[in-house]
Amino acid sequence: MKPVTCIEDLRRAAACRVPRAFFDYVEGGSYAEETLRANRADFERIKLRQRVLIDVSARSTHTTILGEPVVLPLALAPVGLAGMQRGDGEILACRAAQEMGIQYCLPTMSVCSIEDVAAAVAKPFWFQLHFMKDRGFTRSLVERAAAARCSALVVTVDLPVFGQRHRDIRNGMGMPPKLRVRTVMDIATKPAWALSILRGRHRRRLLLKTRREIAVQPILCDWLTRVTVSRGARIDVDVDPVSFL
Repeated sequence: MKPVTCIEDLRRAAACRVPRAFFDYVEGGSYAEETLRANRADFERIKLRQRVLIDVSARSTHTTILGEPVVLPLALAPVGLAGMQRGDGEILACRAAQEMGIQYCLPTMSVCSIEDVAAAVAKPFWFQLHFMKDRGFTRSLVERAAAARCSALVVTVDLPVFGQRHRDIRNGMGMPPKLRVRTVMDIATKPAWALSILRGRHRRRLLLKTRREIAVQPILCDWLTRVTVSRGARIDVDVDPVSFL
């Protein structure tokens, strides 16, 4: 592998190693991807201001997020199907984050289960929760996250329905997936990727036969509060994440 100097180097390496259908799932956005481009442009406008003639001998980037110490004010965001970028992808990402001293958030749409990740890492991690119309299913996710000692529940409130993802439609990445001939041929040219997926010890079915809530309303937040409190949780008021004790 060529030397990696930045995130763009990693993106290019992934584009070469991962079948296009799965790479596009992470790389792409919805519709014409205008929001995706706007988000990137907003981040690119953020600049670090240089400060001079000050003592930098004891500089530090350490801080806390939700009361948890981290070495940088960063966390790995929940990325759906990360386990299809590489076998056991969510476990590897969580381990990497913890080794670097930052937090990792496991997505609802993960390949590795909550229990598998918890058994494979040394510290608690966060769990992303999508509200589902099936209250029993949503409750089971909360209970499993609490049992796995997840330290925070990150509630997604801005994705009530799926956007139309044009790349996924072209690649047959629906639920269930529809493999195109070109996708099968692409996979055949990525033996290292295929081997890592086959060797992955942590796999589960990804088909969720339930729908997201159309809108996350205050009554749903009240319901979630009751569920988490029943599990011995502490609710962080005025922030999206709900922290477990």
